[in-house]
Amino acid sequence: MARSVSTEKQREYEELKRFLTHWLTRIEPIPLFSLDHPHHPLNVLAGFERELGISRTLEGLKQAVNDVLEDCEDFLPEQIEAANASLMMAGAPTLTEMLRRRSRMYKAILRRGSLRNDTEFYLVNAIVSDTASEISDQDRETLDSMMARYESSRA
Repeated sequence: MARSVSTEKQREYEELKRFLTHWLTRIEPIPLFSLDHPHHPLNVLAGFERELGISRTLEGLKQAVNDVLEDCEDFLPEQIEAANASLMMAGAPTLTEMLRRRSRMYKAILRRGSLRNDTEFYLVNAIVSDTASEISDQDRETLDSMMARYESSRA
């Protein structure tokens, strides 16, 4: 049975869903699956939403958005501008805003010194795995340690 969701979580879910929907239908459509295919990520998301509810589906949605953001790390300024304009017209958060939020989450994780959930784990893992990312050796060691602790707590 689906749990009730707070107004804040509902707003966050709708905002992230608008971003992902516009991204996957207008900016970078998935060539592997047509929009009406049952395995298209938006249809999978809708299925989870029906079966699990928004509250439990939110973490997966965050991970999907993080995957999109990872793919944008090498975008040229013109690509970011075009994406921002398209997203803004759709009433979705811009790419720049989403990247800023991701950066803020990363800084909060570093300050806290621990990972709370899989979304944070995958975000940190992506940062550590990116050999071109400009993080200090000390931060890289800290993040590696956090991931190891998180993995061992999940085992």
